[in-house]
Amino acid sequence: MKKMLEVELLKLKNSWVLLVATLAPGFMVFQGVANFLRYYELFTSRGQNVWHQIYLQSSIFYVSAMLPVLITLIMVSIARIEYKSGGLRYFLTLPVKRSGVYAAKLIVGCMVCLFNVLVFSLSLLVAGKIINAPGSIPYDILARPFMAYIASLPVMIITFLLSINISQMAIPLGIGIGLALPSLLVANTRYWVFYPWTYPIMAALGGDFFEKAYFPFAAGFLIFVLLAFAGLRWFMEKDILD
Repeated sequence: MKKMLEVELLKLKNSWVLLVATLAPGFMVFQGVANFLRYYELFTSRGQNVWHQIYLQSSIFYVSAMLPVLITLIMVSIARIEYKSGGLRYFLTLPVKRSGVYAAKLIVGCMVCLFNVLVFSLSLLVAGKIINAPGSIPYDILARPFMAYIASLPVMIITFLLSINISQMAIPLGIGIGLALPSLLVANTRYWVFYPWTYPIMAALGGDFFEKAYFPFAAGFLIFVLLAFAGLRWFMEKDILD
């Protein structure tokens, strides 16, 4: 497994995936801080916590649209590297286990998504220091993006399974991005529990962990585990034609 992970990471060496995973969250924090500074008096007129306001302004669009779209791009890119020119069919003729290929791609995809969230949290920290936000570093706020990451597990596994089992790249890409776009609207309805793309929003912005925000973690983890094992069985039995 270690060798398979190294191979998958090596494939990303000259890929745009890591560049996007690094720059996109930084840009989200930049625009969030810019909006906060623009309306500074409005956001601090009632003594609001500056760190919290920076987080809110940066994360609303990030967890509702940017994060699921980035997950889709990352998973599609990693899962489909060998599909070019029938490469996956050739790759599986080598002395490698299908289960190893499947697991390595999924793990690397989740690692890149985690890296993206880590950059977002670090960007929040740097931004707060640059504008001299008062008070000590709010580690609870900086940890919230990682809560969104855990709640995003269903999005990761669904887009991964679509990508690794459908030969046409446009289909999983279109489905993933299409489902991400209305997530903020659905999150404001009582039907959000049936829509995994809203789970990151609820985890990051939905309130107390032990109230309604606990659901995305439990449901998200369960969906991930069930679909991961079901997807592995499907991939093991799948005829690779492309």
